[in-house]
Amino acid sequence: MATDDKYDRQLRLWGAHGQKALMESKVAILGSSAVATETLKNLVLPGIGNFTVIDSAKVEAADLGHNFFLEESDIGKPRAEAVCRWLLEMNPDVQGTSMEKGDPAKVIGEGKEFFRPFSLVIACNLTESLAVQMCKICEELEIPLVLITSLGFVGKLRVYAPEHCVCETKPDSEFGDLRLTDPFSELRRFADSVDLASLDDTQHAHVPYVVILIRAIDLWRKEYAGQSLPKTKEEKDRFKSIVSAMRRNPQEANFDEALANAYKAFVQYQIPEEVQQVLSLVSNEGTTDFWIVAKAVSQFVKDCGKLPLAGTLPDMTASTDMYIKLQEIYASRADGDYAAITAHVAAIQKNLGVERAIAPEFVKRFCQNAMYCQVFRYRTLEQEFRPTSVEEGGVDLECELQDEDSLLPWYLALRAADRFREEHGHWPGALCGDGEADMAGDVAKLAGIAAKVLGSYNTSADGVSVDPKMVEEVVRYGGCELHVTSSVLGGIASQEVVKLICKQYSPLCNTLIYDGLHGKMQAIEL
Repeated sequence: MATDDKYDRQLRLWGAHGQKALMESKVAILGSSAVATETLKNLVLPGIGNFTVIDSAKVEAADLGHNFFLEESDIGKPRAEAVCRWLLEMNPDVQGTSMEKGDPAKVIGEGKEFFRPFSLVIACNLTESLAVQMCKICEELEIPLVLITSLGFVGKLRVYAPEHCVCETKPDSEFGDLRLTDPFSELRRFADSVDLASLDDTQHAHVPYVVILIRAIDLWRKEYAGQSLPKTKEEKDRFKSIVSAMRRNPQEANFDEALANAYKAFVQYQIPEEVQQVLSLVSNEGTTDFWIVAKAVSQFVKDCGKLPLAGTLPDMTASTDMYIKLQEIYASRADGDYAAITAHVAAIQKNLGVERAIAPEFVKRFCQNAMYCQVFRYRTLEQEFRPTSVEEGGVDLECELQDEDSLLPWYLALRAADRFREEHGHWPGALCGDGEADMAGDVAKLAGIAAKVLGSYNTSADGVSVDPKMVEEVVRYGGCELHVTSSVLGGIASQEVVKLICKQYSPLCNTLIYDGLHGKMQAIEL
């Protein structure tokens, strides 16, 4: 359907409430190189509220080869100002400013007050020590941080948030909340009221698969007395044969849907582990809207043994009357559960002395998505750079380095490059010629630093080291950014920013390593 809303397509992804959060956000971005502008481009287009570009660099001729938000007339001008001007042309709804006198290192060194107004910080190509400082600031201010490094054909992305609570994780494959194996009373009565034998062929071909599966479960339980649901392959095949025996002819699409969704009848209702973890934490957490509603849901679960019903019904072959009736049954039960949760919320607010109102729309969304709510907690950079053993939850470095498909060696090489910058004031290879002899000095220095980085993990495996070819490759890049790499990283980073701002979908936990040489990437929790 045609629409004059330019945000229509993304509203279908994160809804009006997600768009509102995006348009009210205020983002600080440290750096104005290609990866910074590519990230901002993908935030300006969907309508981020406000951004501030912080960088003291001037536009150089080399920038024109990889930063598409600069042109020849910008040479010599403050780069932050130039990219800000061109970015703002892309969406008049967005506001943006630049701080061309704001060197990122100096701004970070001045402490947290500068960053207090912002809802999220993006930092590009920071050294390790600056990244750690920035992470501490974001931890104190309780705002998310996205760190991006783009170097030649490789790069990495690191997400940090003190606590990120999401009630709309929207998993790729949702099991749904149809309650087939343990129907609530209204659904049970409706399923029992359908007399399949008395229906004519047209009516029989339009019985919703929800009803078919509930009745098939009844027949299966009679045949397998004492057993609740099919478990073995033979039992599952028998269940499907029961469904098939109920159909009158092969053209009945509703029975095809029942067979396709038969797996939903194989699993007893249970609260997902991630949700159980959230509910187990409610007594120790704060008084944000998320945790107050989570406490209310926890109380509801104690009373009823189940989460509030989502109330949504998927499309299916059915007569109009039957489908509408089924919709009303699910919606009515969901409304009743929502009312109970709302009452719990009011009681909890009174007990906690919380006077602010919690939007009914948020409580409703929480109830609808309770099956998929999750809390994400990240290690700080300081913790990441202070490695722990595998038993304590640390990464199995020896295993990763011996796995030829692992990209962790690139992570170590990039960490070594950051330390090289701190020690020498420039990227490895930035002041060398292109020949092997010219690069040999920086290669040796970087290899030594890489060995120290690796040594900090207390690995005991013989022969484990950072790949010398990767060290040479990092030196060969000389600190340059390539647009193709920055474009990929900027696209991924902007998606993570949208997730963090809208508090929808599952964010990256916590590091992504990108290898453009071989077209690979790896997400790993460090």
